[in-house]
Amino acid sequence: MDQPSLPPPCKSGDRVAIIAPAGPFQEKWLFEGCERLRSWGLEPIYEKELFSTWGYLAGSDAHRLESLHKAFRDDNVKAILCARGGYGTFRLLDGLDLPLLQQHAKRFLGFSDITMLHQVFAQQCGFIGFHSPMAASQHFIEGSPTSVERVKQALFADDLATIFSPIQGDVLQQGPRATGRLVGGNLSLLAASVGTPWQVDTQDAILFVEEVAEPPYRIDRMWQQLRYAGLLKPLRGIVFGDFGPLRDRYTTYTEEEFWLNRIGMPEGIPVLHKMPFGHIRDNATLPVGASVTIDAETATLHAA
Repeated sequence: MDQPSLPPPCKSGDRVAIIAPAGPFQEKWLFEGCERLRSWGLEPIYEKELFSTWGYLAGSDAHRLESLHKAFRDDNVKAILCARGGYGTFRLLDGLDLPLLQQHAKRFLGFSDITMLHQVFAQQCGFIGFHSPMAASQHFIEGSPTSVERVKQALFADDLATIFSPIQGDVLQQGPRATGRLVGGNLSLLAASVGTPWQVDTQDAILFVEEVAEPPYRIDRMWQQLRYAGLLKPLRGIVFGDFGPLRDRYTTYTEEEFWLNRIGMPEGIPVLHKMPFGHIRDNATLPVGASVTIDAETATLHAA
């Protein structure tokens, strides 16, 4: 497939559909998220069924899938914002109407459990999605001003350089400046995709990874699964978000010790860490499928 395209931007007065393809959410956060969208001149819309619950899911698989398809199908909807992550999106993948999604490509925002939708959209539907804070998440309501502004740009800006201004972290491993497709997301979902039709394509890519509340041994196991599946060797670079404290009942690890000495990185490529994205207040919006450049000299990731 050719380079994924950037769907059309929103303008003042446009409708933004809020859907819940994964888990239930707190209504308080949703209402506050809608107020923020209205303050930007947008009209948030959602169905009353958005508040459905089915155990740990925000409604049945059929309901959540139809809500997603309906939001894409509706030509009056110009962007789609997920309510929150949790779990459940993976259950929808084999029911996705790929021709419909490709024909009605729109700005689509979400992260965490939304990871696999972004991969499908970029790899099989040919359009860029945005790994970003969500409508009913604390990251959107109480996120840093920079993080919130990036969500606004992902909705309104018409070029990637504006949407994705450079983000900076620390150098974990030196390597040459490299450009490639941005792929990745939540480590649990990336590992779960191995061996499925939706396995992440890492050929000549820049991989970004985030995770939250996982002990070091589980992060280790998921990383080794990606390595054994051959998904790390084709990479041109890696960037890690904020994983939180890396500690178990035996040891507290520095990130450098954990990633380099315990886990191991592919040789010869640049690796950055402590980047501002993931389950944190300063959660930068990332364009999944876009061409980006990683630069270990300046410890930055930016649009190519």
